[in-house]
Amino acid sequence: MSPRKVYIASDPVNAEIVKDHLGSHGIAAQVRGRFLWGGMGELPADVYPTVWVDRGEDYDAARRLIAAFEAGETDGEPWRCPRCREDLPGQFDVCWRCGAGRRT
Repeated sequence: MSPRKVYIASDPVNAEIVKDHLGSHGIAAQVRGRFLWGGMGELPADVYPTVWVDRGEDYDAARRLIAAFEAGETDGEPWRCPRCREDLPGQFDVCWRCGAGRRT
């Protein structure tokens, strides 16, 4: 089955976050239109970036993951970074403060 659009993002950063979230669950995805967003207000076309799953058969699972992500459901227990001691939500595997992995 061919690629399918699963998400319309408000900006390129959100699109990348969703793509990476899907990837962390084994669903290959790509962001399309990330560079058009900079032309918002100047271009007559829809310029919001979109996330597409590479395999159409992953569509339903991807939509469920995105819905859970948007609802704030996490994938695990909160954790403390072993390097800098920052407290992090369970959905993150890398510390946003120092870049260390959960299991560093």
